[in-house]
Amino acid sequence: MRPEIAFRMTALLCLSLCASSLLAAPQADPQQAEKTTLTSGVDRLAGTESASQIQYVRLILTGSLRGNLPPESPVPPPTLIAQCTLRPNGRSYFEFFANFGGATDLAYYPPWTPATKNDLFPPITQKVTITMDFLGYKPVKPARRQWENPIQTPGQYRYNPPGGGSSNMEEITYYLRYLLALPTLRLTLGDHSAEYMTTPLLDAIRKEPLCRASGL
Repeated sequence: MRPEIAFRMTALLCLSLCASSLLAAPQADPQQAEKTTLTSGVDRLAGTESASQIQYVRLILTGSLRGNLPPESPVPPPTLIAQCTLRPNGRSYFEFFANFGGATDLAYYPPWTPATKNDLFPPITQKVTITMDFLGYKPVKPARRQWENPIQTPGQYRYNPPGGGSSNMEEITYYLRYLLALPTLRLTLGDHSAEYMTTPLLDAIRKEPLCRASGL
């Protein structure tokens, strides 16, 4: 085979693989999102993702950094996100996302789906252990649970639900019961610590029809 033909075939193969990789990664759909701010100060991002037809609501609560603070506080500040979704098959899901500040992309991303028949497994995500402290009138032992970095927003963390790829035994809804009595949530990862006053978020979850999977 002549060198120039081999080069063209290699280039075409690379373009094909790159296109497949891009199709496999879920993309945000900002055109379908509607953002409002509730009277409690919680931001509400809602819409229907066009490709999957998943209805979603993201309730975004602003927190604050704790401990040894950096010379300049991150912008935006830390956020805690309750995500409620309804899939076309009628199944509802409730998830928690968090970050320690500086996260500018708070858009909804649909779950991973295979782009071709050769895409057998979802991408591997980085797992971390975050300490969850529930603060209030009664001391409670901290919970060290596994969170993961979503592939689309690596600066954020998602509570990893029980399953084959998780070391957690409880759904995040289990800890909503803690927050009803002890509403201040402190998340710590290494030198990073953020605190959230969750009462407005819990009220917003309770009033949101799409959040029935939360059990509140």
